[in-house]
This record gives sequence, C-alpha cells and structure tokens, in this order.
Amino acid sequence: MTCELDPRSLRGRRHLLPRYAMTCLASVVLVTSCSGSSSGNVVTPPTPPADTRVKVSTIAALQAAIIAAPSGTVLALSNGTYANATINISASGIFVVAESPGGVTLTGGSSVHITGDRTTFSGFQFKNGDIGTGELIVVDGNSNTITECNIVGIIASKYVHFNGGFHDNALTYCNIEGKPGTMNAGPAVHISTSSTIVNHTTVRQCTFLNALGAGGDFGNEPIRIGLGAEQNNVSAAVIEENYFENTGLGDSETISVKSKGNVLRHNTQYNNPLGSFVFRTGSNNTAYGNFFINSGGVRVKEGQNHMIYNNYFEGTAANSSLELTNQSVNPLGTIYVVHNTFYNPGAILLGGSGANPPQNVVLANNIFFKTGGTILSDLNANATYVSNLFFGGAALGRSFVSAEFTNANPLLTTTVGGIYGPSAGSPALRSASAAYPALVDNPDVMVDATMLQDIEGKSRPVDRTQKALGSVQYNSDAVLYRPLSRRTSGPSYLRALAGG
Repeated sequence: MTCELDPRSLRGRRHLLPRYAMTCLASVVLVTSCSGSSSGNVVTPPTPPADTRVKVSTIAALQAAIIAAPSGTVLALSNGTYANATINISASGIFVVAESPGGVTLTGGSSVHITGDRTTFSGFQFKNGDIGTGELIVVDGNSNTITECNIVGIIASKYVHFNGGFHDNALTYCNIEGKPGTMNAGPAVHISTSSTIVNHTTVRQCTFLNALGAGGDFGNEPIRIGLGAEQNNVSAAVIEENYFENTGLGDSETISVKSKGNVLRHNTQYNNPLGSFVFRTGSNNTAYGNFFINSGGVRVKEGQNHMIYNNYFEGTAANSSLELTNQSVNPLGTIYVVHNTFYNPGAILLGGSGANPPQNVVLANNIFFKTGGTILSDLNANATYVSNLFFGGAALGRSFVSAEFTNANPLLTTTVGGIYGPSAGSPALRSASAAYPALVDNPDVMVDATMLQDIEGKSRPVDRTQKALGSVQYNSDAVLYRPLSRRTSGPSYLRALAGG
C-alpha cells in the first residue's frame, strides 16, 4: 500500500498521520511515498522512464543542459567516473540523476551547488575527493532534494550544507561515511537557520557511519542544526528514520541542535557509545520514538521546553543514556521525560550538582529495568516523579513513594520489532498516570504529543491512564517502526550490498 502526500501541505496539522517516506522522481511536484509494510523498510522511488530523459555523457554537456532545461526535464549523466567536476544546478523543477543509481562517481575536486528550486539531485557517489576546506554540496534554494547519494571519506569542511534563508529542502536515502578526523571545521551535514525564514529541512532514511577523529567535542558532528548564535531562530528541522553507527570519534554529538523547534524521531543509534543526541542550545526541541542500542542517548545542555518521550534505551555506553546538565548560561527549564523504556541503560544524570539545576523536570510513566548498580544519579531537587516502574536489582538512587515509583517486575519480553516491551499480565499495562501537564506541542512540525502511537507505531489509547508504561504498548497492531540498520537505510544500491 502506498500513498502520496505533499509534506508542505501537512505543516502545522496536529493530528497524527501515517508516516511518509522518500521523495519520488516521478513528477515535478515534490511528493512522498509511505509504506504499510511491517518491516519498517521503505520502497525506493521509481526512476523516470528512460524515454523521458535527456542523456549527457560529459560534465560540460550536463552543465549546458542544466542552463537550458525547462522545468520537468530529467538530465541523466552517463555512468562512469568524473574527476574535478563542478556542477551548478541553477534551473528550477529539474532532475539531475545518474544513469543508474550509484552508477556515477565524482572524484578529486568535485562539488555541487544548487541554486534553483524544486530540483532533485539523485544517484551520485563521491569518493577519493579533496576540496580542502571547501563544502561538497551547497543548497541555496527551496524545496530541493538530494537523494540516493553516497559520500565516503571526502576531504571537505562540510559534506552537505543547507544555507539559511531557504526552506523545505531534504536529504534522503544517502550514506555519509568516514569523514576524516582532520576535517573538524564543520559537520557532515549542516543546517543553517534564519531569524526570518523557518527552514523545515528534512534528513530522512540516511546512514551515518564511521566518523574519524579524536572523540569529544571535536567539531565533526554527523548533523548540526544551527550555531550558538542562532539559538533563538526557529528551524523546525525534522531528522527522522536515520541510522548512526560508530560516529563518536568524529564528535560526541551525533545530532547537535542549536536552534528552536526541531524534531528528532524514529532514528536508531546502534553501537555508537561515544555519540549522543544533544539539545545544545535553543528551546522547544523534541526527541521521540528513537532507538538507542549500546549507544549514547539524549543530553540536554541548555534551553526550555524540551520533550523526550516514547524512546527506547538499551545497553550501557561511555556516554550517558540521559543527561540533564547544570548550566549557568540559559539554564534548563521544563524538561519532560515521559513514556520511555530504559533496559539496562547507561547513566541517567539529572543535573543536580551545581548552582543552576534544571527547573520543572518531570519523569513520568517510564520503565527502568536494570540488573545492577544505580538507576538515577546526580539527583535534582526540582524533579517531579509520576508513576514510574523500576525493577531488576539495581538501586533506584533515591527514596520514593508509590505515586512516584513502583518496584515490580514489568514482565518484559521481546516484541515483533526486536525490543523489550511488556507482555500480557504486566503491571505496566493500563498503569499510566495523567497527573502531570501535557507535553509541549510543536506548532511547526507534526509531533505525536498525545502519544497515540507507541515507539513501534502501534496504536495507544487516547485516555492517558489506559496507556502502558514505557515506550511499548501491548497489542497486536502491525509494527511500523523498529531499529534500523545498514540494510534498511541509506541508498538502495548499498542496501542491496548489505543484504537488504
């Protein structure tokens, strides 16, 4: 089953709609496909029919064709390797594609600059490249899509830069891998923001692998949204259904958020112990429906109204599973941690040590299962606890009353989606409390703020008290989301090699 939606027509609508997937090349209008498959995979869009294409066999011919192309033109560059190619896409409404997905490799000093609107750049690989401190792909336009591209080991400050002042651009089904550790001048993907234009940038179904460097705050993040000086800009970027593995040596911040109104959802961190999703500066940011497996989790450094819900944390890592910081600059306030599952997690730090502990912190309806050690650390006197459940032999780390915590076996079992959730008869079922304020909604991006879905996309009751504790609802609904892998994300031609 597939459907077509224009994502721009959905902006601001608050009810939950079926998930949407990647941009199609079948028409000039930007549309997306969604799949009802329970596998969590998405269908690669069809390539335009061959007889509609204008075929070119040199970069010079491609550039000349771009300049002359009317809207709707599909320009296909012949398969092969092209060195030191400079491609400027100035026309609007056109498709610049490889003859076959992955069939064109750009090397050396190659780079791409998109200044048109509603264009698609698809199917290219970038390898053995060196542009020094330059930027590989720069977007200065609106409603453009970069898709099915593979960028590996290029020497460049940034791989993809969406400049501020533009809107509705997207990076989909791409692989970003092996950014050299010496290139710490910028992140792999940089989304600049504007004080006047909400960018609504999307990064969807991409893989980010094996970043190099020294770890820590090295400046080589896979994704950065804004800069410190842009913390008051509303970005409303959506980072969804991406896969991150072994990126922490590039930077400890897998996704570094430095602006307002951004949403991180349905992503997977797997074996990424030195990487975390970080709300660095800015406010009103949301992380929901993410899978953190043997990886860092969510760190919140500055700002207010950050919502962390419906996430799944499994396995310890060098980075904490959850960390709220004690910060004197723009100190934290109104941080909700609701309906998450922590299964033998790493450290959970609540920011109590120091002169500026986070204010109005709520931990509600979570499951904590841990077999040893202590669950909660760096306790914060400003935290409120509502109807959480813990079990497994670990000390909670604080005294509690029954309205705050229950110590009971949640009877967890492996779900169809491969994570731990409650089974029949679990005390987590129909045990949620509504005794806390509603989550702060996002006026610019659809978010499931009332949690009508669980982390796997299964339905939840509307009544807050009938929901199961944790991130997994117990029912027989089809699984829409599960932990991603190299076989279920990134370019179609690489998924095939990985066995997808």
